[in-house]
Amino acid sequence: MEGAGLQFASLAALMRRFLPGLFAFVFASVAQAVTLQLDYSYDAANGNFFGLTPAARAAVDAAAADISAAISPSLGAIPTDTFTGSGGLLTSATFNWRLTFDNPATGAQETLETFTFPADRILIYVGMRPLLGTTLGQGGPGGVGISLTGGGLPTEWVAAVRNAESASNAVMPRNGGPVVGSLQGSSPLLGVTANYDLKYGAIIGNLWFDSDSDNNGTTDSASLLDSYWHYDHTSPVAAGQNDFYSVALHELLHSIGFGSSDTWTALVSGTTWMGAQARALNGGSGINLISGDGSHIADAKLSRRITDFAAQEAVMDPSLLLGSRKYLTELDLAFLRDLGYATIPEPSVTALALGGLLIFSARRRC
Repeated sequence: MEGAGLQFASLAALMRRFLPGLFAFVFASVAQAVTLQLDYSYDAANGNFFGLTPAARAAVDAAAADISAAISPSLGAIPTDTFTGSGGLLTSATFNWRLTFDNPATGAQETLETFTFPADRILIYVGMRPLLGTTLGQGGPGGVGISLTGGGLPTEWVAAVRNAESASNAVMPRNGGPVVGSLQGSSPLLGVTANYDLKYGAIIGNLWFDSDSDNNGTTDSASLLDSYWHYDHTSPVAAGQNDFYSVALHELLHSIGFGSSDTWTALVSGTTWMGAQARALNGGSGINLISGDGSHIADAKLSRRITDFAAQEAVMDPSLLLGSRKYLTELDLAFLRDLGYATIPEPSVTALALGGLLIFSARRRC
């Protein structure tokens, strides 16, 4: 699918070669883009794969940097994890949020009881884990929990909870990006019940890569993994190996809400996509633009790389051709815009007709 001449260290390197004018505009202020902050601490405590395999870590870092460079500032800051509303002089209600995520090395649930986030920052935990079948990696947003405390007069309780809800919903969805999820509930106070509906956006995520190529339920030796994965994102992918960089791109996008958020679900009907941006790149139609599992772009759907305009399967289709590498495409970014992110300007207003691609080789699931 790709020749050695198109294998570069990163999206930035490709942009320098093919789009020097656009590169200057887009990358002059990369620090102001959305940043995917990677945390390898749970991996370090459980085998330290990424510490012992620096090329694998460099591939994930490069994928995160390339996504960060493609997404313009979109997300508001979260200066506090508690939100209080009053219903009068004597009544108040406070929502206290906590964040949860899967330990990427063990699968155990972890919790952040207190947190703050600057604008345009998403925290993502990275690890390795044995995966069965042909699955190369898994990723998604973290979860949340809340506690509601307060008290006062029953006649003021509904107003207090409503005002606390409003304060939370002004911050936690981040005013951009997808609504990842929501929490609904009710709270009584001396016979008066107040209902609430709380939203939250892209804040925290997790992803892990397969460490069990022979599906025996245990982590492979370093030599087995070296033949299973291609780690070096700066060199052409070896025949018969799975590209670590491509899988990292795919799972990182899942971790920020692609295929895994309330906004995504609201835009999917069977295999039809209802978002205007991606439909526009598909001749105005969203029919059969979504895979059968409901959480990916349809398999073998072509788009143009945002780097050199070459035709390529979208990063977010559900499979990866052995021995190949994927880069971000116009279609991937169009889906991100439908999810509420702002992305770098389109290199061209002329859309490539999307279609099927016949591939006669093995594929692995992402």
